[in-house]
Amino acid sequence: MSASPLNPDDVGPEVKQAGIAGLLGMMGMTVKIILTDEKLSVARVVGHLFAACTVAILSGFALEEYVQNKKMLWALNGLSGYMALQIVAWAEDTAKKKLAATATTIVGKQKEKPHGKRKPKKR
Repeated sequence: MSASPLNPDDVGPEVKQAGIAGLLGMMGMTVKIILTDEKLSVARVVGHLFAACTVAILSGFALEEYVQNKKMLWALNGLSGYMALQIVAWAEDTAKKKLAATATTIVGKQKEKPHGKRKPKKR
């Protein structure tokens, strides 16, 4: 028999951390889906789980420098998965506000044209 194609020793620590964070995030979202009364389609559930996995992985890498305790980091990964939809909505709003501020800076404020007839000049 041949050896298994995937050796656990060959996998880097970043990949292991991302896998654990993604699973914990998806578990957090699963709890949220179970506790909700909202009717969700299968595609929407898969989308929620994917968003939770992505947010948990990104937050896991961001928090790794600040949280030294691995169990606390794992708890925060699960919490970020639970709150993934709110985190994504916050990130979208922040990006939209910054883009709008940049657009108004680039374009500049345009003078508003008065509506109606122009006042006649006095002679």
